[in-house]
Amino acid sequence: MSKLTTFFWACLLATCAGFAWNNTGLVKYDGLFLLDMEGKRVSVWGMHVGDSVQVRNWTFTAGLDYIHYNFFLFNEGESVEETWTLDSKGSLSIGNVSISKDFDFFGLDVKVSSLPSVTVSSRFYLPDSLFFARASMGKGLLDLSGLHWKSEWDEDYVPEIDGTFRSIYLMKDFNAGIRLKEHLLQGGFAYGADTPSLDDRWGYVFSDSSHFWGTRANYLYQGQKNEFEALYAYLYADIRLFALTREDGSEVNEKRFAYFPLGIDFNLFKLAYRYKFDRGDALKANLLYATLEMNIPWENRRFYETLAPNKALKNSVLRTLSFSVFQRTFRIYGDIDGKLFYGGLGYEWNLPLSRWHMLLNTDVDYFYGSYEGKLNLRKEKAGMFYMTHQTDFWEKEGYLFGIVAGLELQVQTPSRKFFAGLRLNQIVPLGMKFESKMIEKEPVIIDVPPPEPPPVDPGVIPVVEEETADDMEPLSSLIFRNGFFLGIEVGFWI
Repeated sequence: MSKLTTFFWACLLATCAGFAWNNTGLVKYDGLFLLDMEGKRVSVWGMHVGDSVQVRNWTFTAGLDYIHYNFFLFNEGESVEETWTLDSKGSLSIGNVSISKDFDFFGLDVKVSSLPSVTVSSRFYLPDSLFFARASMGKGLLDLSGLHWKSEWDEDYVPEIDGTFRSIYLMKDFNAGIRLKEHLLQGGFAYGADTPSLDDRWGYVFSDSSHFWGTRANYLYQGQKNEFEALYAYLYADIRLFALTREDGSEVNEKRFAYFPLGIDFNLFKLAYRYKFDRGDALKANLLYATLEMNIPWENRRFYETLAPNKALKNSVLRTLSFSVFQRTFRIYGDIDGKLFYGGLGYEWNLPLSRWHMLLNTDVDYFYGSYEGKLNLRKEKAGMFYMTHQTDFWEKEGYLFGIVAGLELQVQTPSRKFFAGLRLNQIVPLGMKFESKMIEKEPVIIDVPPPEPPPVDPGVIPVVEEETADDMEPLSSLIFRNGFFLGIEVGFWI
């Protein structure tokens, strides 16, 4: 990795040479920080350094991205046996180099990344962009480490898990559009797939075997003073996440201890409007509505349990346990639906400072999100001559609303060749409410392996115990447990 990073740094410095007609450079820092919220914490920040050089109809671009992420989730159960910590933290250094060549009506782009990955794109266009089309295909390897799970119970059978995630992805994308004076109509289609790559990975390994496809269409009007955009996007994903215990020896011993299938349907509708005043200021408005439907299908095959803790044990540990100890498996299936409404207003000021130029942008947006989940939790325990299973029905719904306030400032030199910018976004939640209900079913004991049962209908489950929780936090406790986004950039145009 160090050799690749050195190589990309060398390419970056080379493209900054002055033997070019057009040169563009950018140094950028972005960070998303969600402060601690009762044991839940997420933070992501990164830096980007890039440069672009154009010589005649050739364009050379090089860049380096550094990303640091930290995810922490602490669960405090009723006893030490039910208390655990899940966290994942790490960093990625990704370098990239791209070359673009333009012909009369055709263009070709090649981008190489240190993930590693490679993307090849071709472009076709008519004069004045009356009609244009673009097709691209990319393939790469995603390798992440730092996934950590720890039980607070020292005598737990699986007290600690340190895992890695590795998968090969393939992306294909096609889009085309037409421009008629101030009107632009564009549409596209994308397809992607993930396949596991675990040949040289040992211990606890996570990966997926998934595919997805999506489509989008947008209309853009750019008049002298008015701009209007309408966008629709759809995404379907069929995800198969799994976790393995892999031990190296004379033969590879591989056991699946977690399997999580997931189907996703996502719809996005967006409207945006911008009005430009004579003095250079602009008024903006936007409206967004999104829906998310997730389905966890029923899976009855053996070794495809949602969670099988006994299969996460090493063989040396299993040999010391009796046959009936820790033979518990869990299956989860059901539906989760969510909705998001987001919209607001913004204003842009074009402020001259003597010969310098300052751009000031403010935004105030309102958001409202809600979700509803209906899941079946099936617990199975196998003995020597019997099996016990119990299915509980879990239902939870809630909503969250608030404001996102943004401020962006950019300063440009008199010649507009150099610029520096600052972007701040503050999330201010105004309230949230969650309601949950658990319906338990009496355990069933059978002396033969169970047949393939259909999904449990919640309406016919006998109610043994019902618990309802209404969790409404006051505004004063939310003000200081929100999140913010910070962006800093410095660049030049030559």
